[in-house]
Amino acid sequence: MERRKSIRMETIAKELGVSVVTVSNALNGRKGVSEEKRRRIVARAQELGYSASEHEPVMKKKDCLIGCIVASRFVQEFPSFYMEIYKNIAREAGKRGCMTVLEVVTSEMENHARSFPAFQETGIGGILLIGEMKRTYVDHVKKQYPYLPVVCVDDYDVREDIDYIVTDSFGGMERMTYLLLQQGLTDLVFVGTVGATDSITDRYLGFCKALERRGITSNLHEVIPDREGGRLFPPKLPKHLPQGFVCNCDKTAFEVIRMLRGRGIRVPEDVSVVGFDDFPRETAEHIRLATYRNDAKLIAQLSLHIMINRLEKKDRSCGVRVVEGTVVRGESVKYRRQCTNGGG
Repeated sequence: MERRKSIRMETIAKELGVSVVTVSNALNGRKGVSEEKRRRIVARAQELGYSASEHEPVMKKKDCLIGCIVASRFVQEFPSFYMEIYKNIAREAGKRGCMTVLEVVTSEMENHARSFPAFQETGIGGILLIGEMKRTYVDHVKKQYPYLPVVCVDDYDVREDIDYIVTDSFGGMERMTYLLLQQGLTDLVFVGTVGATDSITDRYLGFCKALERRGITSNLHEVIPDREGGRLFPPKLPKHLPQGFVCNCDKTAFEVIRMLRGRGIRVPEDVSVVGFDDFPRETAEHIRLATYRNDAKLIAQLSLHIMINRLEKKDRSCGVRVVEGTVVRGESVKYRRQCTNGGG
């Protein structure tokens, strides 16, 4: 009996030259392990008299491997906000004794999930889905790995077996719109393809809410698309310009500023422009953009914290958690009392 209690997964892993994650997956009947390797692990465990203990975690933090999935449409543009989040996740995972493996999912893989299983022959212990994915693909991943914890980053739904970490798209854009309203700018237009992603839709709704609170009616005619199929294109600006453009992301905001200046329009003297994300965090078009700063590092830390808690079975799924950002006043808004520092 004493010998049985002393045998742990680390012992089996060391003898067979595999990771503890692989041993855990094999002994628990999870996918990600070849049948030949599974038989070897199970046989050796039986020979050694291994008996799982309820006090032994499924895996140790130092041995955990976390699979990360991001849709290719989010990494086509450079730089990519979601790749920045992944880099922060990988960096944070390393600090916590974990490793990450990244899989970029094409549109074909998303649409035909059953033909493209994720992380073949890789002994992952948990999955992070970064950015919005098709619901059918998320369902397939969960079905493929029914026992693994799944955390969605900057995406949300109502499944009770998945954690969701989201940026405050609705509240953040409401605050950016309110920033313009505070300056007496009421003729505003939203720039972004509503429905392209949940985040953009939430930002549009936040824009509408800010106007509604001021008694200003908004409608879909005041929306200028900026993308199709995940690809950005130059928005078509109206001949009669509003007082301000509320852009769903910074890339689009800088493109709007470039197009305005091409028409001889001054920003912010003639027209104000605000963005969202504060990414890439740099000055473009020789102006510091007024935007809403999403903290990619904080998002990564929270995602890893929740994932590790799931791996160690400390907590159950807790639904949606919103990561608030901060308003960066910048220089692209015509302030009643002109802001001079461009700080956040």
